[in-house]
Amino acid sequence: MSSRPRKIEQSIKAIVPYVPRKGCCGVCKESEEERYEAVLAATPLQEERKNAIRRRYLPLISDFRSRANCYSLLFHVGHLIITVGSLIVPALLSVQYTTSLAAYQNNIYWLTWALSLLVTTFNGILVLFKVDKKYYYLHTATERLRSEGWQYLALTGRYSGILTHYDEESTHENQFRFFSHYVEKLKLKQIEEEYYKYEEAANPATPGQKAADGILPPSLNKELVGMAPPNSVKEVMRGLIGQDGLETPKEEMKNTIVIPVTK
Repeated sequence: MSSRPRKIEQSIKAIVPYVPRKGCCGVCKESEEERYEAVLAATPLQEERKNAIRRRYLPLISDFRSRANCYSLLFHVGHLIITVGSLIVPALLSVQYTTSLAAYQNNIYWLTWALSLLVTTFNGILVLFKVDKKYYYLHTATERLRSEGWQYLALTGRYSGILTHYDEESTHENQFRFFSHYVEKLKLKQIEEEYYKYEEAANPATPGQKAADGILPPSLNKELVGMAPPNSVKEVMRGLIGQDGLETPKEEMKNTIVIPVTK
């Protein structure tokens, strides 16, 4: 009777291979990488492409999640100290010089000073390192990365064949390049949001003009955009052409008064 459950267990392991769990005990909760690896191993995909996902996509998930957890701790602890400290400091100042607490005035003074310093310090840290912005962005980017991975394994969403205009059946092989492209695009978007601000500072977008994509790669099914010269270059070239007498700018023609001469 015991041989039948053992055969069933062996057949399950043949379909979904065993992935070693993190930790010293075998009952630990499996991580995101372990769940994804278990499904990826049974996916009909070339082995080198599976290794590319294991070496690039899964470390990105781990890195984004660890950074999101770090900023989450700093975000909640910092805002908790600022909120509670901002309420306690005025209360201590109001009772500091009461006659009933005259024996504790010195202690209350130093406690108030320490809480004020702590509130100011954490407020400066949150503003200096942009903890609020990175907290929201990293959590959003992590969930987007997770969603992209599971959509690719399930061949749903953008990987259901819409990117190939349904010319062929959607498979993991023909959707791999789209998946790799969007994963790298999310990574470069994170770099642009946190570090790359030169393009935005040097070439600010004029009102009504869409800003350039910066360091983000173009989409696979779209042409390169933003290759037109800026307006400043056009104005310089128009002025040079006008000086040589080859072309008269339209603005100058509008302000020119033509006087007919009689013969």
